Amino acid sequence: MGESMSTSARKPARLAEVAKLAGVSPGLVSRIVNGDPTLRVRPETRASVEAAIDMLNYTPHPSARALRNARTGLLGFALNDVNDPIYAEMVERAQVEAAQQNFSLILLNTAELAQRGEAFREIVLGRRVDGLLIQSGLGSWEDAVQEIARAVPSVVFGADSLPGTRTMRLDDARAAQIATRHLIDAGHTSIAYVGAPGTSSERRFSAYRAALVDAGLPWLPAIDGGWTADESHEATVRFLGSGAQVTAIVAVTTTAALGAHSGIVAAGRRIPDDVALVSINDAWFARHLNPPLTAVWLPLGDLGALAVHEVIEQITEPRDGETVLTEPAPRLVVRGSTKTLATGRKDDDPGGQASDR
Repeated sequence: MGESMSTSARKPARLAEVAKLAGVSPGLVSRIVNGDPTLRVRPETRASVEAAIDMLNYTPHPSARALRNARTGLLGFALNDVNDPIYAEMVERAQVEAAQQNFSLILLNTAELAQRGEAFREIVLGRRVDGLLIQSGLGSWEDAVQEIARAVPSVVFGADSLPGTRTMRLDDARAAQIATRHLIDAGHTSIAYVGAPGTSSERRFSAYRAALVDAGLPWLPAIDGGWTADESHEATVRFLGSGAQVTAIVAVTTTAALGAHSGIVAAGRRIPDDVALVSINDAWFARHLNPPLTAVWLPLGDLGALAVHEVIEQITEPRDGETVLTEPAPRLVVRGSTKTLATGRKDDDPGGQASDR
């Protein structure tokens, strides 16, 4: 006894059937269905796929959805240079916070993700992590970082506010102002800035320039250095070797200051007698240089912990917007690489103004 099968009892359509009806590959249908933010497809092709989905009443298989939505218990921490020692405290605090929230933290390279290669396919498209902390603001990766942040719950730190993205950063402009003001108060009237590519350095340079303008002093174009000690060393040697008559330098970060420190010496100048040096941000090695490095401390550790807390919230409640971490406030740590010109006294001499954390 035969019985016709009703439409409602018909076997559910498969993804391959949608692809065949639309005249595209199954992989393309999968990326459209899953809302892959990296997909670039012609509007008419997308419309054809969506029409086929509607016509066949296609819905993804529940087990496939469950697999995509499964938690890994992993967070990715993408840094520009995982070997840079200034991030040691930040990574340590981030790991502690992640562990307290029952997550593990893995270190990644921002550039490798941004280049959309194997790491991008594995981590981002493969959703091998539940969330990402991504360092930006150090170069030309902003567009790629935004793309990644839309694909995986993310917090981007270091960059200026990015549309549709959750961003966090330190009050590094205030730190640059403090560093420059310290040199001005010490009697310096010709102060240079060793910078690096990216919005983070541009923000700090703007604050350096504003502090000099406020004091009625001339500012100089940024010395084209970099985020590594080697790059900043070479840039400082070139600058001072050109005959530049500056008496002080503000460095974009402690690693750059390490290179500027050796660069000043290589150029035949003495620190701080000929050229004083201040770093934006501090690191454990700053006190071990000769002379020790004056720096403006920033709460990198607090940023790491807070960013982990925020990215975990992003997993369940996505939101955009920017947070500038103003507390704890930037703090000047005076050591021997600066001196007061009026007395010629090094700031870490007995009776000086040395302070440390």
